[in-house]
Amino acid sequence: MILDDQVVEFLVKTEPLYIHLAVSDANKRPYSLRCFGVRTYEGSDQLSVYILKSQAEKLLSIVNNGKSIVACLFTDGFSNESYQIKGEFLDYRSSDDEKDYEILNNYRKGSLKIFPKLYMKYPLSKAHCDVITYQATDIFVHTPGPYAGKKYQRRNDT
Repeated sequence: MILDDQVVEFLVKTEPLYIHLAVSDANKRPYSLRCFGVRTYEGSDQLSVYILKSQAEKLLSIVNNGKSIVACLFTDGFSNESYQIKGEFLDYRSSDDEKDYEILNNYRKGSLKIFPKLYMKYPLSKAHCDVITYQATDIFVHTPGPYAGKKYQRRNDT
């Protein structure tokens, strides 16, 4: 498994977690945008991130061939601990279940801790967001310091 327990815990427990998604197609056409929550799946290397519906058309024009590379940068809003998780685009869907609502609501609450005026006005709901799912293939450390840019290695805590 690429997504070990330490990475999954970072993704689901960090508040606020800032997420930036970048995609490119076979011709290396790039597109990047902000995301508003992450969903992990137990026993799987799949991740889902939430984007604004208003960004979906442009994103889908880039990933429509189904072989697009996805890279997400996940950054802790307090410590700057950061990981880039790369993979292959799998799916795009509407955010339509209760778990989606819970993730978006928690993301908004976490972000309100640092930017209350911004996120009080920001619409983060199932009605405003869609979901991008991808298969994680690589993780890189992006935390500033001596390991920045290096491939993630599972810590051996004994």
